[in-house]
Amino acid sequence: MIAYPPLDTDSPSFPSEADLVQMMCRHVPYIEQYWVDEDDEYGYFGTLDENEFKPAGGPINEMIIRSLGDELRGYAVLYQSEHYDASVAGVDKPHLLDRLNRCIRWICAHHVSGARRTKPFEWDGQWGDDWESSLWVADIAMAVHQVAESLDKNVLEAFYRVLAFEGDRFVGVDPPDGRWIDTKEEENAWDAYLLAWSYCLLPDHPNAEEWLYRGKLFAMNTFTTDRDRVDTSPFDGRPLKDWICTQTAHPDLTVENHGSFHPGYLGCGVLLLQGRLAFQLTGRQPPPHYLHHIEDAYDVLRRFFLFNGFTAYPSGQDWTYHEPDIQVQHAVMFEEFGDRFAGHILWQNLKYLDESMRAAGDGRFNARMPCASGGRYFQFETGIMGLLGILVIAGIPDFKPISEAEFRREQIGTDDYPYVWLQVRRSKQGLFSFAWRSLKRQVMGMVVPAGGEDTLGSDQDAFVGRFEVEGERLKPHPLYHNDRTTDRGFSTTGVIEYADGAVRQSIAVVALEDGETSIVIDRAVSDIELSVNEGFGLYIMNDFVNDNRVTISFDGGRRVVRGVGGKARVIETDSTWIKVAGCLGIETDGLQLLYEDAAERNSPERWKNLLQDRIFLRHQAAGRTVRDYACVIRQGRAGARRVGDGVERVKTDDDGLRAYRFRSLTGFAVVVANFTSTQKTIEIGGASVEVLALDTVVIQE
Repeated sequence: MIAYPPLDTDSPSFPSEADLVQMMCRHVPYIEQYWVDEDDEYGYFGTLDENEFKPAGGPINEMIIRSLGDELRGYAVLYQSEHYDASVAGVDKPHLLDRLNRCIRWICAHHVSGARRTKPFEWDGQWGDDWESSLWVADIAMAVHQVAESLDKNVLEAFYRVLAFEGDRFVGVDPPDGRWIDTKEEENAWDAYLLAWSYCLLPDHPNAEEWLYRGKLFAMNTFTTDRDRVDTSPFDGRPLKDWICTQTAHPDLTVENHGSFHPGYLGCGVLLLQGRLAFQLTGRQPPPHYLHHIEDAYDVLRRFFLFNGFTAYPSGQDWTYHEPDIQVQHAVMFEEFGDRFAGHILWQNLKYLDESMRAAGDGRFNARMPCASGGRYFQFETGIMGLLGILVIAGIPDFKPISEAEFRREQIGTDDYPYVWLQVRRSKQGLFSFAWRSLKRQVMGMVVPAGGEDTLGSDQDAFVGRFEVEGERLKPHPLYHNDRTTDRGFSTTGVIEYADGAVRQSIAVVALEDGETSIVIDRAVSDIELSVNEGFGLYIMNDFVNDNRVTISFDGGRRVVRGVGGKARVIETDSTWIKVAGCLGIETDGLQLLYEDAAERNSPERWKNLLQDRIFLRHQAAGRTVRDYACVIRQGRAGARRVGDGVERVKTDDDGLRAYRFRSLTGFAVVVANFTSTQKTIEIGGASVEVLALDTVVIQE
């Protein structure tokens, strides 16, 4: 393990080009171990053996070519950089150029316009003319442009052949349309990215003007809403609506991919900015089309930023957790649009990247991922090299972090995203959310308290828990829900079915307006025997970011739970309350809270690049009733200190009503949930309270 000296993040110059190049140099010895010499002219990084891909599976052409394009961008930057440190990288600059020449030559020879064929490339031993090959070729174009004067002539000629071929795929082609489930915005963005580089590097090609026009068209159709299709304001010589042939986003600019709202895809505007960079680097004025809705989409994305630079995924995450988010888009939003939040996020992520590399100690960027010579893990590593390269190529503005108080103050407010069935409360005490349609058609909640951004995570069954029959997890099917949102809080009340209606769960989730307190009320009945019935579910990251340990305390005990390398177990607290990392408190109306110590990385399901422990409840059935409880959540350090006063169930005369009294930031509150289909009246403190059908009310005492 290499003990890299930490970057000086306290320096006024951090992050500088020298800082980024230093991290890239650390990576070179790691990637060099995977170099393969085919002969004196050809070579590549990684493996072509699918059996060595980690994790197994994945689109073969993407796994290989995309990874190489990212790595080559980094090598091109290092070759040109005055800050290159051969003593850290272990190779000299001529070695870098040799890799660039041989690898680009190898890539182009295996393109469908070339002559070589090698297994396991999917198109009869070749690649190209693919749904994502625009992205791969545009990435390589940036590397080629960076070192064009130094590359062998036959390498340049081969690449320009590939670039023209991929650009010609879009002659006379309109952008594809897609809004629900699988937005087409990222595909249109990377096609616009390619067309920009095709035009800028081959301006004398017979189809160059067509590439320019199609690039504008695909850029305009990256983020589109229904309003764009009726917008008659002038844009580049015609009504804006005449540029639009798609709808890729909902009216509030949320986008769906992999089945539901996915914040990461709001960041695909970075591909348009990388296309725009082609014009800037070649001395041309970028068309304004490459900025269409860029700022608007980023404004939605930034609502999910956390103070430490991470992004919250309140509808679930099926990519790896917490890849260092060092996209050039943050730099552009800071420098050109004056968004200090963007600069803060990039600063925090570069700091995190340095910490991650030092935790790995072997040249990997992401300490949470295993070494791999192929597959997604390999691709994600090379991807960071490419992103660092883009930042250096584009130039690093002078951004700095903002204060925690300023960050939290600006994020205050509640957002309702009706098209994706999501509500989010942001306050000085943190983030709290609930989604009725998350990835894989799940239902889930999320809580990230202030001070717990490195510790509190989430997964697809958070807040709703798990039902299993004979080892098989039952899938939720939300029937209906009633949502209410105010400026500072929200409530949602609904019904979920499992196993074709054999299990029926009524659940209410309320984020109080005090910004600190929330409650989950869960009542479930079942007509089948359940082998697992675990309620609530709250996830705790326990990894190197929080020093591989989490402190929990409960009535009568305190534990320091070790993360990776610990002992897998379930800690029975014999307590109705628990505090996590000093910034989150949870309290039930009588059930014991249990803490599942995972001991090894376990999420997301496919990638397993993050260790998440879990807090949950176990229930004893009483006839058909298999759950009947309330759980109060308090965010922030002050909120955690308020745990221990108890959660009192208030007696009701109607079995369809549930009422609970508990302490909030501003005093005591009573929350009443009506799980029936008719309006109900309940007596609370001598007063009659009306509760609409399938609704929840909050009474502050």
